[in-house]
Amino acid sequence: MALAGDIITASMLTVPSNEAEDPVVGRTTSSGAYADASSGPLSAAVTVPVSGRVAVEIRSTQRNSSTANTITSWVAVGSVSGTVYSPNDNAALITPGANNQPLDLRKHLGGLTPGETLTVTIKHRVNNISTQGIFDYRLILIESLWG
Repeated sequence: MALAGDIITASMLTVPSNEAEDPVVGRTTSSGAYADASSGPLSAAVTVPVSGRVAVEIRSTQRNSSTANTITSWVAVGSVSGTVYSPNDNAALITPGANNQPLDLRKHLGGLTPGETLTVTIKHRVNNISTQGIFDYRLILIESLWG
């Protein structure tokens, strides 16, 4: 963030953002631990702004092959900072049962290293490995935050 008297350059006004979308119906996982869907990783990357802050949004339309839970979270890795956010059930999209549900989650990350590349990857799991989590749409959106 610029302070009174600071010179503001064009690079400070750039607001980097990026997104990745997977509209393919029927991606799956039967992993009990967070893993990529059957298509491989879905990731997006952005250069962290001088504020050191970004907003990450994930969306997933998902269901389960049975009555178990299908769970989606994400991991964020900085090129300098390493892992800054790990997938966890406390901040996840959780769908019980076989009804397809569109879900969305947004989180702000701060304290990142300005100028580093931050890569966000969606991860999935099920709470019963004899079932399948099924994903019909997935999206990652990363936006720079100022202030």
